[in-house]
Formats: sequence, structure tokens, C-alpha cells
Amino acid sequence: MAFQTINITEREDELLIKVLEKRIYLGVTDIFSEEINQALNKDVDTFVIDMGNVSVMNSSGIGVLIKARDEIMKKSKSLKLTNLQPLMKDIFDRMRLDTLFDIV
Repeated sequence: MAFQTINITEREDELLIKVLEKRIYLGVTDIFSEEINQALNKDVDTFVIDMGNVSVMNSSGIGVLIKARDEIMKKSKSLKLTNLQPLMKDIFDRMRLDTLFDIV
């Protein structure tokens, strides 16, 4: 079985993307990016990324999320981030990413 960084569940018109990794950095970021890009090909209105497992993410991982957001917005779809751990929530707040993402 291949290494996976996400698990995908499709529900009606929503795609739930659960990040499985606790740390998105270095070599993991490339796989994370590929898997997120594949998920974006699904024909749904809402993409929900569950970040509950993620305790730390480097700038490349955050870049993957920003790129995904941009691609989703081009298609007039929506993206929500859920279950941010306290450290990740603090990083998103400090970087003002909370103004880019719908965080629930």
C-alpha cells in the first residue's frame, strides 16, 4: 500500500479531506501536494480539509493549502478548514491566513 497523507470521503456535494499526518514538512509536503491536487479534480461544491491531526506544518505545506484555495475559488467552489490544533490556529492567525480561509 502506498504512503498516504490524506483520506478522502465524498458526501453528497462535499468532499471531506482528512489530513493523516501530524507533521507536514520536508518530503511529506510533495506527497501532500500531489494528493491534494488529485482531490481537487472531484466535482463537488465544497471541499473540507480536516486538520485535526496536524500539529505542525512548514511554509511549503501552507503553500499547498493556499494554492488549493486559489484553484477552488477559480471554480467558484468553497473550501473550509476544520479542527485546527491550537498551534496551527495561532500560526494561521499570526500570518493572517484566517482572512483567506473559512476556518470552522
